[in-house]
Amino acid sequence: MATQDRVSLPLGFDIPDGWVPVEPSSVGAEGAVFVAVHRGTASEFTPNITLSVGQRPDQAQITDIADEAVERLGRSMAALEVVRRKVIGTGIAPGVTQVLRIRTGEGQDLVQTQVQLTVPGASPAERLILEIACTATPEAARGLGDDFRRFVGSVHVRRDTTADEGEDS
Repeated sequence: MATQDRVSLPLGFDIPDGWVPVEPSSVGAEGAVFVAVHRGTASEFTPNITLSVGQRPDQAQITDIADEAVERLGRSMAALEVVRRKVIGTGIAPGVTQVLRIRTGEGQDLVQTQVQLTVPGASPAERLILEIACTATPEAARGLGDDFRRFVGSVHVRRDTTADEGEDS
């Protein structure tokens, strides 16, 4: 299995109302470049959106990359089931959306919606993969789906900033 190296990319995105950016390391998401939590949900689990960027110089198909994401998450969960998966995008910039039902080691049932998107590079070895995920309890996930879709739809590569900024726009 190929590794996915973390990279910087000048991203812009819109943070939906009710979501608050937090330092990724403060919530155990060291591999993420952006994390937001939803403060308005009364639950023992705080819903979150994470965004990670990695370079994939190999020739792995986007469905294989989605499988790797499932396998990686499954290593830290008591149970994991892929409920739904759909290939999206175009031939040059394919993507995958998938909905996962997970159970933590503490017995908490969660739903994670993942989106893997390809950002083509100047050569195949320079392609990047954006992994965007929203994790919440099943009850909260039903009410937060539109927020997550808006967030994913707003993510774009910015041309007017340095690679370290990655702020919302």
